[in-house]
Amino acid sequence: MSLTTSDIISYRENGYHIIPNFLSPFQLEQWRTIIFGAVHDRAEKKYKFPTVNEDDHTNTDLDYYDNVFTQRVNLWQTHESVKQLLLESGSVIGKIAAELENIDCIRIWHDQALIKEPFANPTAWHLDIPYWSFTSLHAISVWIALDDATLENGCMYFMPGSHKVTERRYYASNNTFTEIKIGKNLSDILITYPELKQWPTIAVPMKAGSASFHSGHLIHGAGANMTSGRRAAMTIQMMPDNMIFNGKQNILTKKQMTELKVGVSVFNDDNINPILYKKLR
Repeated sequence: MSLTTSDIISYRENGYHIIPNFLSPFQLEQWRTIIFGAVHDRAEKKYKFPTVNEDDHTNTDLDYYDNVFTQRVNLWQTHESVKQLLLESGSVIGKIAAELENIDCIRIWHDQALIKEPFANPTAWHLDIPYWSFTSLHAISVWIALDDATLENGCMYFMPGSHKVTERRYYASNNTFTEIKIGKNLSDILITYPELKQWPTIAVPMKAGSASFHSGHLIHGAGANMTSGRRAAMTIQMMPDNMIFNGKQNILTKKQMTELKVGVSVFNDDNINPILYKKLR
């Protein structure tokens, strides 16, 4: 699977790239079996480690957020089958992500299964990178539909080109991103970015097995699940090599937080943030 020049230009203009039928029917069934098994084994625990902040700081109302989706983070750390699945897919997923972002090496920041249960709440407009423990204009995620994602069951929505707005604000704010919590009000992000009030939005329904790559500073969200069925997706959040710790906990344990030094510590440990793809020179 390879990208065209047009694909790359479109991604950099719009902040996202959709690949229909990214997984073959056989691969889709494999992903569903492995991911759903890992989610079941994790039971009610969002994270592997009890010292990670379970009251996720990205939200403003835990009761509301818990009914946005079932979220199980870093399944690769608890299930060897998930780890092998992601690393074996890395030659494709990582290569695409690296080419879209024009970087030579890309690592896993974390993975997460995101399952909108029947009648789950919508996911408010947000951008990802302000939540993470590093800051980069080249962070990128892949969102793989394990079920059909429809207008009725909570497909993704994007604000095409909004990554250029957040990037301009980043440079104007001394290379920082403003963190916008995910709460009940879908439009909270417009308080920080009022210039987006008239911005066009696009719904992104996807068939199971299709994939969406989107920039870490693209504004996106998802609809409510208005059906009695689940809508499942598997995502991988990725970062360039040698990212520097910015002081935020996100998925880090309390032990890691005591060991890392803001502005000094580098995320380049293959055991903690495995390489998905590295360009050969």
